[in-house]
Amino acid sequence: MKILVAEQAGFCFGVKRALKLIDEFQRQGKTIQTYGPLIHNTPVLNDLAARGIGQVSPSDAIARDKVLCIRTHGIPRDAERRLRRRGVPLLDATCPLVKKVQKVIERLGRNGAPVLIVGDPAHPEIVAARSYARNVRVIDSLAAAQALPRLREAGVVAQTTLDTDFFRQVVAALVERCQKLHVVNTVCQATQDRQEAVRKLAERVDAVVVVGSRTSSNTKKLYQIARAKNRRALWIETADDLRRGRAAARLRAFRRVGLAAGASTSPQELDNVKKFLQKL
Repeated sequence: MKILVAEQAGFCFGVKRALKLIDEFQRQGKTIQTYGPLIHNTPVLNDLAARGIGQVSPSDAIARDKVLCIRTHGIPRDAERRLRRRGVPLLDATCPLVKKVQKVIERLGRNGAPVLIVGDPAHPEIVAARSYARNVRVIDSLAAAQALPRLREAGVVAQTTLDTDFFRQVVAALVERCQKLHVVNTVCQATQDRQEAVRKLAERVDAVVVVGSRTSSNTKKLYQIARAKNRRALWIETADDLRRGRAAARLRAFRRVGLAAGASTSPQELDNVKKFLQKL
C-alpha cells in the first residue's frame, strides 16, 4: 500500500499559536484554565487536561487567581468585557483570522445594515462573531439564503472553516435578494488550502482517510469534500478507530490510500495514523 498525504494537513497557524501561548505561560509558572475547549480536538484537549489545564464554562465560578485563556474561536464581546471588569487575567488565544472576521462584522454593521454570516449558528466562532454587530443574521443553508426577504443593502462574511464552494453558492443566491451586497470572503487561507489539497488527493487514490475530531467543523468539511470526490472516504479521530471494526480490513485491499487531517489535528496523531496504514 502506498500512502499519499495531502499537501496541507494538520495544525494551522491559529492552533499552533494558541498552544505556543499556553506553553509560554505554563513555563512562567502560571495556572491556566480555558474558556470552553481551546480547540475542537479530543486528543489535544486530553493532553492539556493531563497538564492541569482544565476548562470552565460561562456558568462556572471563574477564579481570579488563574489565567483564563480565551479559546481559538473567540468569545462574545460582552462576555470578554465582563471578565475584564471583574479583573480576571486573560490570555487571548483567539485565532487572528477569527479576530479579523469580528472586525469586518463590526465595520459592516456600523451603518445599521444587516450583516449576514454564512455558517453554523451553534458553532462557537459564530456565537462570538455575531456579537460584533446589532443587526446580524446567520445563513446556514442555500435554502435560507433563497428565502431571505429582499434587502436594500447588506454585508456578508463567512465562518472561517466554511466550504468555499458553498460560500460562493450562497453569495450567488444573496445577490438576487440584495440591491447592494458587500461581500468579504473570510474563509481562512489554511481552510482553503486544506480543502483544495483534499480535492486533489481524493482523485488520485483508491480511498481517503480524514483524521480529526467529530466536533471539528473544518474536519467535517474536509470529509464532505473527500466523500464527494471519492466514495471510499473514511473519517476517524485517532489511529485506534482503525484498529476497531472492519476499517483496516477494507483499507488493506487498496493500493493507494490518501491521508488528510483537519486544522486542529496534531502532527503526532497524523503520524500515528500514517504508521498504522504503513503496517497494513
